[in-house]
Amino acid sequence: MKFKINPILQFAIAFVLVLLVGVGYTYAQDDAMKKADTQAPTKQVIKAAAQSSRGGGPDPNIKSDAKPVNDPNAKIPPPPEKSGQRGARGCSVDVNNMTAWFVDIYSNGIYVGTVGPWGNGWTYPPLVGSAVYGRANFTDGTWKYWGPRQFVCAQGGIYSWQLTP
Repeated sequence: MKFKINPILQFAIAFVLVLLVGVGYTYAQDDAMKKADTQAPTKQVIKAAAQSSRGGGPDPNIKSDAKPVNDPNAKIPPPPEKSGQRGARGCSVDVNNMTAWFVDIYSNGIYVGTVGPWGNGWTYPPLVGSAVYGRANFTDGTWKYWGPRQFVCAQGGIYSWQLTP
């Protein structure tokens, strides 16, 4: 005597098996995503060697060399990442000065700070490809420079830009 399974029962068993496989796969994927979310973003290290200036004249990579001055009456809203709101965020660039020189840092041609000898500093370029430039000025009128280095600036990306002599 042949054993026959009711077609409805066959369908129910197949459905339950597919459902179990799908739930297992979804759980495994969700678990992997949770692990990825709890890990700190990886830092990309970019090394740059100093280049020497080619003489006098204005530097085409610097739009504004003015050091910032604070206006006590200014009403400047914070960027989304500092206001508690969700939204677009650029990247973070750790400028790692591996030289004995003071290096002025420019983001998209605008002065953003100076990194001391053997020091570190951070700059936060906006979201889309941004140019970061470093320049060490010397008393004889010459300078050494790094970049401009284009950063893709994926949302929340972390980069380390090592400046070497």
